[in-house]
Amino acid sequence: MDVRETVRPVLALPTLGPFDVVPRARTRAKAPFPLGAPGFEATYLGRNAVYRAVKRLGLSGAEVLVPAYHHGVEISALIEAGADVRFVRVDGETLMLDLEDAAAQMSPRTRALYLIHYAGFPQPLDAARAFCRRHGLWLIEDCALATFSSDGTRALGSVGDAAIFCFYKTVPVPHGGGLLMRVDPQAATDGEPLSAPPWMPTISHSAGSLFLTGERALGRPGAWVRRVVRAMTDAFVAKAWESDVPVGTQHFDRNVVTLGMSSVTRWMIRHVDAEKVVRRRRENWAALHQRLGGLRPPVWKALPEGVCPLFYALRVEDKDRVLEHLHRHQIEAVDFWRWSHPAMDASRFPEVERLRREVIELPCHQDLTRDDLERIADVTRAALSA
Repeated sequence: MDVRETVRPVLALPTLGPFDVVPRARTRAKAPFPLGAPGFEATYLGRNAVYRAVKRLGLSGAEVLVPAYHHGVEISALIEAGADVRFVRVDGETLMLDLEDAAAQMSPRTRALYLIHYAGFPQPLDAARAFCRRHGLWLIEDCALATFSSDGTRALGSVGDAAIFCFYKTVPVPHGGGLLMRVDPQAATDGEPLSAPPWMPTISHSAGSLFLTGERALGRPGAWVRRVVRAMTDAFVAKAWESDVPVGTQHFDRNVVTLGMSSVTRWMIRHVDAEKVVRRRRENWAALHQRLGGLRPPVWKALPEGVCPLFYALRVEDKDRVLEHLHRHQIEAVDFWRWSHPAMDASRFPEVERLRREVIELPCHQDLTRDDLERIADVTRAALSA
């Protein structure tokens, strides 16, 4: 029998549950950071925020120092906004940006340092801040993978002159990014005004996530309800897809750069129990680390205080085979950042290319049960020993 017919799938991202759309009294007073922070504007995608940061900081025509280890779409957003990028070495063991190499890459046109907090784990913020002050650079924190994460008690995104956020990777919302500007408004140029996104895809994605949660919780009855509802709403879904703006791609679309966050998404994030999300993710990361940390060297060997881990990162020797094994057993592991942006000469950074060949993402999000974690560990162990 196909294993896919007998087990509940473990998804890479959390799905929307009924309690995610019910306001909690204790979260009404204060929205989770960075919502509500002075200088924050909510965008449709994190890449839109990258583009706007370049414009707001006046970096068009200037050079920005960026990590050699990157997703790719943030590099496209920087370039599309008019910045020139210079790639900086990232340590292949610690994933820390090499500030000595950053100094060596500087030119008279360098105006900013772009820092990526990988999977919620902080970069050396104090050293980066001192580096930028010493050289007269803007500091941009990319927190797209680090929503609700902190360096100890200091929220990531609260130190840089600008910070980028992406919410749908951490909480079950259909889209949502943001730009936090912390510089004197007089020092930044104005950006293009944001417009509301189409509402039909937002409703469609949210409803689909709710029914997917029901299917995972109830099994076949939930799947039956989901099929029936889908059949009854085919026309609405088809219409929604006509105006849908996809998330999670590697493509930067200049035509949607002025889209803001929908009011529905903002409302859902506003009422997230961020403390619970962080606590559950930390517990799940620790559970996987206890079961898997001794089999292969994990990317991070410990979970520092305040970190909200986006996933459990594991190094594997045969990435394609391990991923295929996990997917066959209905575990939605992710091939983390296999490809660099074409603007970079990958041969200059062999340690980064090794990371791209080896690192996979195992889910550790807040939806996972103890049984889910045991199955992730068991299937991963089997894949590694094969």
